Amino acid sequence: MKTIIRLLFVAFLFLNVTEARAEKVKMADKKSRTLRGTTAGCTPSSTFAWLNINNARVRVNAGGDMWWDLPGGTGAKYYIPANSSSTSLYAGSLWIAGLDINQQLKCAAIRFRQTGNDFWTGPLTIDGTASIDPATCMEYDKMFTITRAEVDDFIANCDPATGAPYRDYEIPSSIKNWPAHGDPSRGMSYYLAPFYDKNKDGHYRPEEGDYPYYDIDNELCHSDIPTMDESIEGSIKGSILADQVIKGDQTLWWVFNDKGNAHTETGGSAIGLEIRAQAFAFATNDEINNMTFYSYEIINRSTYTLTNTYFSPWTDVDLGFSRDDFVGCDVTRGLGYGYNGKNVDGSGEPESYGVNPPAVGVDFFQGPYLDPDGIDNPKYDPVTGENCDESINGVNFENGIIDDERFGMRRFVYYNNDGANNGEPDKATDYYNYLRGIWKDGSKMCYGGNGYNSGAGLELDIKSDFMFPGNSDIWGWGTRTNGNEDFGKTNVWTEQTAGNAAADRRFMQSAGPFTLEPGAINYITV
Repeated sequence: MKTIIRLLFVAFLFLNVTEARAEKVKMADKKSRTLRGTTAGCTPSSTFAWLNINNARVRVNAGGDMWWDLPGGTGAKYYIPANSSSTSLYAGSLWIAGLDINQQLKCAAIRFRQTGNDFWTGPLTIDGTASIDPATCMEYDKMFTITRAEVDDFIANCDPATGAPYRDYEIPSSIKNWPAHGDPSRGMSYYLAPFYDKNKDGHYRPEEGDYPYYDIDNELCHSDIPTMDESIEGSIKGSILADQVIKGDQTLWWVFNDKGNAHTETGGSAIGLEIRAQAFAFATNDEINNMTFYSYEIINRSTYTLTNTYFSPWTDVDLGFSRDDFVGCDVTRGLGYGYNGKNVDGSGEPESYGVNPPAVGVDFFQGPYLDPDGIDNPKYDPVTGENCDESINGVNFENGIIDDERFGMRRFVYYNNDGANNGEPDKATDYYNYLRGIWKDGSKMCYGGNGYNSGAGLELDIKSDFMFPGNSDIWGWGTRTNGNEDFGKTNVWTEQTAGNAAADRRFMQSAGPFTLEPGAINYITV
């Protein structure tokens, strides 16, 4: 566990200094568009589980969104402290978008299901069609919960000589029913959830000593092994191997996709993504006891190559009372955060924190791989600013391994809960623009004020990749793409310095651009 925790702290990952240009994307207006792509007719997921082993008590939904209780519910379910009614996050999800060879936009995202849905449960076929049927969606509309203590107890009750459990030991259902395998007769990959294969025969059999794959002996770190998934070519190298295991003291595992039905949330064409997710937490005596983690194994099951692709965790902060928040980011650490815009949070609502409200941070630890360039790219020098590029908040730079460098937070983008040009997205191009640091009307985000058209210190000619960085952009990384790095170095920009009014904010921590090849596998850890 210590190695996994150390990796999570070390792997601050955020990069790329490519200018966001407004490429022409083929997508009709939402009022006239038609929803494209083969759909399976799956229904939205209704399953959820609680991550509740430490000081955070958190609801996680199986349908690609989390922390809230879906339309018709009562609201936020990210309780911290765990035994309180105060909540610090309302909703979270993944946004993914890119362009195919014909510059057709493909996009998968979700916010609140009142407005639509782009994700459904279950694994896709591996034959290139990336298909699924309603029965499979329904079969996998579930979450699998496991704890490290259960696995430790299982190992302690196995014969060291044979590896098999003792006869008087009853294998718990969480281990016995672990979703290690899919059904190849229905076109799925045979390998799904990670498991430790005691006798290396390729089959999950707890009665022979196999178990959900916690890295008990830290044997996977800093080594190269083939991936278990026969549909993915090559091998997984370096620190990425930590993603081939189950993590935490408590873990939720589930699988979802973007091909189960029409994309009614974004209106974009489906990509063909199978996403194997886990939510996990550690019970500790330090600050990790106040944290929850989310890791996504993202597989492109389609035959499409996407270019100019971006991944982002999307967060609706709602720190207690929802309409009095500020947001900001720490560029070097790749951290997005929300804090109260007033000295007192709310007016006594059950979810509010009242006096001396806390802040909440969202750290995008690991993002997608940079496109290969045949070299082991150098690290950023925090003293001189040399190599101030993707390495400033990415991982695996100058580690002795070629082409394993990974993005971190390349852009930090907020928007408001309204219909303005810096408000809620309405169609696929809006989602894609936000991922690239572009407002809904096509204008590039600017430094100062509200980043769009008003506020103290607004510099319309100074474009910025990071909204409200404070003084954390010490080398002007967010403004240097237009030759204005000195401006970003010497100026401080927060919601407070801009004189913004506190409101209901959402934000993205976007990574890209990169190329997503057919069969490509990527990991995001938040």
